[in-house]
Amino acid sequence: MNIELSSVYKLLKKKYGSQGWWPIVNPDTGKSEYALGVPRNTDDIFEIAIGAILTQNVAWINVEKGIANLKRAGIFSPQSLLKAKEDKIASLITSTGYYNQKAKKIKNFLQWFKTYDFNFQNFSKLKIEEMRRQLLEIKGIGPETADSILLYGLKKKIFVVDAYTKRIFSRLGFFPESYSYEQMQEFFHNNFKGNVSSYNDFHALIVVHGKDICKNDPLCGQCFLNSYCIYCLDHLG
Repeated sequence: MNIELSSVYKLLKKKYGSQGWWPIVNPDTGKSEYALGVPRNTDDIFEIAIGAILTQNVAWINVEKGIANLKRAGIFSPQSLLKAKEDKIASLITSTGYYNQKAKKIKNFLQWFKTYDFNFQNFSKLKIEEMRRQLLEIKGIGPETADSILLYGLKKKIFVVDAYTKRIFSRLGFFPESYSYEQMQEFFHNNFKGNVSSYNDFHALIVVHGKDICKNDPLCGQCFLNSYCIYCLDHLG
């Protein structure tokens, strides 16, 4: 690599600006609203948790539709969703793909959440390692989902990595593409000395760059990082 991790963050932020994550879905418009300063309350934390489950393997625009449907159906609360039948939930989140499985994952999460009386306050008092361990024990909750809940919902300092992270930073030469989730996360923890807010924004910036420019078939000619990128230099000559 020929650029510092912090410099990549600064360049991404200069290009795209702060992303204002996590988005909250307005049920009247069905659209996501950003830069609201979330989580503002426990409802926001809950929405972040459900959104993190629904966004597995699907674009956010499809999650947006699912959350809007759940809200319009009047069941978007922990208690109501737990009481609702799985097929009812699945019918409202078809846009998110794998909707039957995701309905089960939501139910699994809610059964766990019930042990905390549907309140994140006591859970949030635990050490982050224990919080993460408990979330990962919920069937259907993987590292990216758990860490999204911890970072975006509960404001814990943990870096979320995903397919965009692996793609962009392996191409830039920070680590090999063979790195596991844990190895990538450890790399960011060791080399990016930001706070919770910058961890939040960095991951959001990675997503927008990966979605728009550093795709599977990347737009290297349009990328402002191409002079630092091993992949671009090899392919652009």
